[in-house]
Amino acid sequence: MIVERLTFQAKYGQGDALVGLVREFNRIGASKGLPTVPRVYVDRTGPMFTVIWDSEHKDITAYAANSATETSMYSDPEFQAWFAKMMPLVERGERQLLEAIDL
Repeated sequence: MIVERLTFQAKYGQGDALVGLVREFNRIGASKGLPTVPRVYVDRTGPMFTVIWDSEHKDITAYAANSATETSMYSDPEFQAWFAKMMPLVERGERQLLEAIDL
């Protein structure tokens, strides 16, 4: 299994607004039959106003297929409007792909 972890550092005081946009993203995605964000985390220690969301993919091939779908969303006017609201809230972001290992 591949876990895609997106970590965003929101601007000071904007963490809740960013979480609200993740909820909005899920509504948009669900209405279009796209994958939604299943888990969202916020900081309790460490850098303040950190928002993390994780998505699971069966394998790297499934991740690549989902990534292609997400890339196509950038041409959708509704997604563009959503992304325009997100950009001013975020200082920086990071993507990690983590592979789960069975023990």
